[in-house]
Amino acid sequence: MLQKVIAAVLAFLVVAVYRWVRVPAHLRHLPKVPVMPLLLSYLSGEVEERRVKRIIIPFAQKARTDVVLVFCLGEWVVHIVEANAAKRIMEQRGLRKQELPAEMLLWRLTGRQNVFTAEGEMWKRHAKIMHEALHRTIPIEQFAALSRKTFALIGDGGRVRWNDYTHRFSLDAVGTTVIGYDFEALDKPHGAFVERYHEVMAAISSPAYIFLPALERWLPRPAIRDMVDLLVEEFRVLLQKKRDHPGPDMITYMLENPEMSETELRDNIIVTFMGGHDTTAGSLSTIVFLLGQYQDVQARLRAEVASIMGSDEPRLEHFSRMPYLNAVIRESMRFNNPSNVLIPRLSDDPLQVGAHVIPPDTPFIINMCAILHNSTSWAEPDAFDPDRFLNSDKATADASWIPFGLGPRQCPARAFSLYEQKVLVSMLLREYRWSVPKDTVHHDYIKNAFSPFALSLPYDVDIDILKLT
Repeated sequence: MLQKVIAAVLAFLVVAVYRWVRVPAHLRHLPKVPVMPLLLSYLSGEVEERRVKRIIIPFAQKARTDVVLVFCLGEWVVHIVEANAAKRIMEQRGLRKQELPAEMLLWRLTGRQNVFTAEGEMWKRHAKIMHEALHRTIPIEQFAALSRKTFALIGDGGRVRWNDYTHRFSLDAVGTTVIGYDFEALDKPHGAFVERYHEVMAAISSPAYIFLPALERWLPRPAIRDMVDLLVEEFRVLLQKKRDHPGPDMITYMLENPEMSETELRDNIIVTFMGGHDTTAGSLSTIVFLLGQYQDVQARLRAEVASIMGSDEPRLEHFSRMPYLNAVIRESMRFNNPSNVLIPRLSDDPLQVGAHVIPPDTPFIINMCAILHNSTSWAEPDAFDPDRFLNSDKATADASWIPFGLGPRQCPARAFSLYEQKVLVSMLLREYRWSVPKDTVHHDYIKNAFSPFALSLPYDVDIDILKLT
């Protein structure tokens, strides 16, 4: 009798899983990535970047397709894996962002009325305000001051955990120049606010709950939800402090806009805090690691910086005359792109992509990781080669380089992030020479931490630094 019950339960589970992962009839004409490797990847906690390179890109190349069907977040989603196809789609009218799973604690933290998740007129308002605020000035002097503070902490060098410094540096950069609040992350790495933020992000970054958001309904986590709410309240308090003490920063600029509601202001300060430092920190971790791996690139780049900037303080005009620095940054962001996918979108109309038609109201994602490693656009995509942005293939490389997204919905902080990287890297090259230890955890490939935003954030980036005399 017990065996029959067990057999019946197993049969029920098999049928339930089959129905859950079965491709809907209207999508069966699209090339489908095998579901079992995807399920195993999600359940193992594999990061998005590795899943794309290990499963999605090889499948797309074998099928010779620009679109693939991927099981993700409990449903089948179309992934666009080629740059030109992505650009043509994003130029279409009638596109809208897919409604985000309400139960995910990530969205409880960020809210839904910000430049990242908003649509229509709200998005236009937010994007305009953020763009104007961020482009009033590029705070080169502040980036330089924070770089010097970082070097003072490093001292004469030795082995350092570089990704720790990049997170602290980028947090103070976005705090002092964009939010108008000094988090003192460089001076106080274990400050209460920063520690609580990292605790919350670690708590909500459970692969199972990211993969299947409905778990928040079936197996709720009230203690973590309370942690999220307390952090949101801290951001609200921070916003009130900024209202009482305005300054030359983006949040003050937003507060001056009468159309911004309290909820919109709070949600935007949270996503600015999160997006403004995590992505750049990941980029800075990657580029310094790669320069430590490729000593010839480091030496060539140091020579360019010395010839253009010398011992002067960095200025905007310096960077317009450093083509190799620009190429190294672009290639580094391609090699380990800071953000892997754009938020899912829907179309009111059918979308033609090559030989395939995406039906209306089908969620699709611009898979930036796949695009930046697609061999149709990039010769030897797994190689680190900054010269691809300088040689005869430069036009093709530039056209396929999309780590900040596409079109008018590109990240509004693009210039801010790029100059933040240019200042720190150029000044670091003048102060130090560095290499990657032989026992690095990244000896096979750069290993990224799990991120609920599908970001590429290298962890345990140890480098051996020697101060130049």
